[in-house]
Amino acid sequence: MHCGLSAEDLATETLNKYLLSPNGLGWRESKGSLTAFLGTVLRNRFIDHLRRQKEVARTEDASDESPPRTENARNLDDDIAATELTDRLLGLVKGRKDEQELRDFIHAGSMISEGGKVNQQLADLLGVDEGEVVNRRKKLWRVAGVKELYEELRHERKTDQSPD
Repeated sequence: MHCGLSAEDLATETLNKYLLSPNGLGWRESKGSLTAFLGTVLRNRFIDHLRRQKEVARTEDASDESPPRTENARNLDDDIAATELTDRLLGLVKGRKDEQELRDFIHAGSMISEGGKVNQQLADLLGVDEGEVVNRRKKLWRVAGVKELYEELRHERKTDQSPD
């Protein structure tokens, strides 16, 4: 790959991500073989790197647009907001009988890439079918405080996007 990442680096990154994850990225034996699961995670990491590389190339080519630093700052803000959202969602599901299932769903949501079929990406990461992804999304919506959190974030986003 361009940008200094080799296939070995990508495999190492995937394995480290799996080993350092407190829940093994949500893998269970009932989801299929670990090899197939890690292969899917590896594929998704590869796609993420390609998309990031494409964004960098597009930013470098656009000389009349805003400087890359602004884009990097926006990405950093988005990363911070995503981490905060994940933490707040995890706090809302804490102590529920289906906590682990919802935690896996929330963590998988933070690993999907832009574009493509979201339900299919989540299904691949979780090792379930798309119908189960829809069921888990509905379960998460029924958790007390999730709808309020969503409305709060929608309001903040509208406020941030309003003209100065």
